[in-house]
Amino acid sequence: MNTTQKSLLACSAVCYVMVLFSFLGSALWLVLIFFILHSVALVFFSYLTYSASRTPKAETDPGALKEQYDRLLRENTRLSDELSQVQKRCEEPEKIKEEPVAPASPAAEEKIPDTYRSLLPPIDPKSDSQDTVNIIQTAKDTIQEFLPFSSEAGIQLQVSAAADTLFVKADARRIRILFRNIIDNSIKYMKQAGNVVITISAIGDDIFIVLKDNGKGLPETETPHIFEMNYQGSNRVSGNGLGLTQAKAIVESYGGTIYAKSTTGKGMGIYIQIPVA
Repeated sequence: MNTTQKSLLACSAVCYVMVLFSFLGSALWLVLIFFILHSVALVFFSYLTYSASRTPKAETDPGALKEQYDRLLRENTRLSDELSQVQKRCEEPEKIKEEPVAPASPAAEEKIPDTYRSLLPPIDPKSDSQDTVNIIQTAKDTIQEFLPFSSEAGIQLQVSAAADTLFVKADARRIRILFRNIIDNSIKYMKQAGNVVITISAIGDDIFIVLKDNGKGLPETETPHIFEMNYQGSNRVSGNGLGLTQAKAIVESYGGTIYAKSTTGKGMGIYIQIPVA
């Protein structure tokens, strides 16, 4: 409960007491005035309480962030194991005659299946492999691009971060497209006025990003499939269905992990972990 809510509740209690005193003193006009003030204070208190319950909270609790970080690491390990098994199955027909030479460790981008790798946006020819991107400013700039569309839909976009700068070694164009795809997906699928909160923080050598909205969400059985190519689920909208698939390809090209959590009627959360370098 914030300060405004406490003040309204106290005002309502005082007005109620004054109603009783006025009634005992037979001052009916004071009874009416204080009763109206009491009712107005309760109405505003109820409105603020409802608004607070509808706004997704930024993920800033250290314990919660650590738990989500550990889950992302486990998910990243599982995906890496799966990719290794796929690569082994693909290499089995080639096992002939000579003892195979252990290949050098491939870059993260080369671990992505060809189907997903083809969705990666081309790297900006002006960028350098050692370039760093202020991921917080990139998120804010992307929000500015969507303001005309989000305002029309009655959706508020905001970035929550403890600092103004947080750098990651990545291509600026790909990071912008990553944010564009996820924000665009939220605006399309919310289908109602609401909020999208982007929380960005650093934990160890990783950047942790949470994008949460308070839209209609998806059933838990459908949520694991939203990164699959052309998947739209029961909450269908127009489009090619490639936005989140491309977002997944971008995150994994930097050795990161992305997953989603959603429940019908309780909005969608996209959780991303990207190594700083």
